[in-house]
Formats: sequence, C-alpha cells, structure tokens
Amino acid sequence: MKNKPIIVPVASGKGGVGKTVISVNLAFALAQLGKKVILIDLDFGGANIHTTLGYETAPDGVGNFLNQRHMKLEDYVLDTTDKNLKIIPGDAEMVGIANITNVQKKKLINQLFNLDAEYIILDLGAGSTFHTIDFFMISPFSILVTMPEMTSVLNAYALLKNSLFRLLYINLKNHPEVNELFNKHMRKGGESAWKISEILDKIEEIDPEIHVNASALVDTFNPKLIVNMATQPKDVQMGEKLRKISKSYLSIEMEYLGFLYHDKQIHQSIIDRVPIAMLSPDNQTYQTIVRMAYKIVNARCLPYFLLDIDNYDDSFEMIMEEATDDLASLIQDYENLTGENLVNINELLSIIKNLEYENIELKRKVERLEKRIIQYKKAISRK
Repeated sequence: MKNKPIIVPVASGKGGVGKTVISVNLAFALAQLGKKVILIDLDFGGANIHTTLGYETAPDGVGNFLNQRHMKLEDYVLDTTDKNLKIIPGDAEMVGIANITNVQKKKLINQLFNLDAEYIILDLGAGSTFHTIDFFMISPFSILVTMPEMTSVLNAYALLKNSLFRLLYINLKNHPEVNELFNKHMRKGGESAWKISEILDKIEEIDPEIHVNASALVDTFNPKLIVNMATQPKDVQMGEKLRKISKSYLSIEMEYLGFLYHDKQIHQSIIDRVPIAMLSPDNQTYQTIVRMAYKIVNARCLPYFLLDIDNYDDSFEMIMEEATDDLASLIQDYENLTGENLVNINELLSIIKNLEYENIELKRKVERLEKRIIQYKKAISRK
C-alpha cells in the first residue's frame, strides 16, 4: 500500500503578497530535491499558476474536473520542464465555480489523496472564505504567507482566527450546548477580541471530555509562517508580532518556515512567465526557498518540525540568522539594492552595523546551543 501524499496548502490573508510565486518555486525546489511533486491551482476565481509557467491560456484543469461527472483529477495532470514536477491548473471554468458545493469540495479532497505524488502543493485563494479555510485545514502542514506590513499581518491573523474557529465549530457542532456557545460568538460579528483559551474554558464548564477533544484539535493546528517582500532583517519582527498575537489569542504555536526579501528578479520571472528557479537558479530568493524545501523534507516527524533539544523553541532566532546571512549576500551587490530605492547609502551603513551587532549576538546563542547539544548527546549516550 503506497503512502498518501503530504499535502502542503499555501494561503494568505490578502492578495499581492507573493503566495503564488512562493507556491510555484517551492514546488520546483522540492522537485529538484528528487521528490515527486504535484502543484495544484485552487485559487477559485483567480487561478493563475499556468501564467507563471508559460501558458497563454489556461488548459483544462480543476474547474473542468469539478464540472465533469466521470473525470478523475489525475486526468488533468500536466508535465513541466522538471520530470519530478507536475501541475493541475485552474482553468476558465474556475471563474464560474468560486462558490463550489460541498459535494464538489468532498470530491476534490478525496481525489487529492489518491494522486501519485510525495508532495502536493495547493495554491489557495487569498482571504478567509470557507473554501480557502477548508483546504487550508485539510493538512496540518499548512503555510501562511504575509508581508511585513500591519494590514497584511491583520489579514493573516483573521485567516488563522477564522480557520481555528471553523475547525472547532465543524468538529463540535453536534454538541448542542457547545454549538450554542459558538453561535453566540458568531452573532457578535466583527473582530471581537476573544481568546481561544476563554472558549476552551467555557467548553470545559459544559463538558470536560469535550474540552479534552477541543484542546487536542487546537494542538493539531500548527501552520508555518513565511514573511515575504522584506527590505531589512528587522522586518521579521512584524512576523514575530503575528506569532505573539496568535499565541496569546489563539493558543497557536506558529513556526517560521522562511523570510524572503523584495527581489526585482522575481518580478522579471513573472514577466518572463518562468519560475525564478529556471531564470536564475543561483538567485538568493530561490536559494532561500530551497532551504524551506529542505526543512519540509527533513522534518523529523510530520507534520511538525521537531527540534532535538527539549524546550529550545526558537525558529525566530534561526530565521533571524538566515535573514542576516541573506542580506549579507545582497549587500555584495549593494549598488543594485540602492538603485531599487530600497535603501540609501546611510541606511545601508546603518543596516550593516546592526547586522554586525546581531551576528555577534547570534554567534553567542549558537555557541550556547552547541554546548546544549553536546550535553544532550552525552545524556542520550548514557541511557
């Protein structure tokens, strides 16, 4: 019996954050690591993966599949320039099915897991529609893309909040008292400042056993975060704000998957209708995406990224270190950086000074971590 593919949904709270570009290039990166990958366009009403891969018009794809009773999803798989990467595009009919039925949704989800692939990347629509949320939650290995600006962060938070609420609502709706509790929150409307911990406390008052199940559901929801289109390392702090808000209000422990800078070559790859992997495989942005692919492939225990040392959680520190390394590479070509009006010379000098300080701090943390690793290995060897 073959293993089911690992589903990797990629979503964003708003459009224009580079979600599709990341989906395409992450799929290429996984394929180049020797994994069998299928990239699927599930942006209902706004499908555009085919345009990033050189197609003038959309071939038959997901929309056609959903409207043809006797067709299978695998019938719409197309080859790409990489033998390990296949795609299923969205097509012209996607525009007419922005509101797919539950029957269509179940049909699509059931057939996703029957595809011949090790990894399936889902490029989802932006925003918090039920369809986006439902596909975002079919796998705990979901990825959320945001930009280092407050509007993008708040929209990303709204997606997380609505996803978690829907996860609990759907799974616990058969319990009348709990269902009424959820309905009260839904009637409040807007962005009422409730905490998931408070809802869980109220569920425990209703039924401790249901509370155990609800808490377990919350624990399974562990999306990964990508901060995109940054201009300097401190932009990662905006992602850290999202993590802290999510932990405080939603009890979500969200890890970083990556941190990407604004890159004019990405814009050029969109114009040329090729992935950055093909336009410039040595490009810094693509190399960072390759690093993300390694993190996914090397995850010790899917769907979570487990670290070797107990109580050492800091994907934030690791991402900051990666961010400073990446910017150091960009600084080697600082004339282009300033030419893009990203920073002026004085700002660049200030960034370099901050990098030097941050790198000193990071090196100290790495040294402490290395000592802990040695202690950990010694403790394991004694057992």
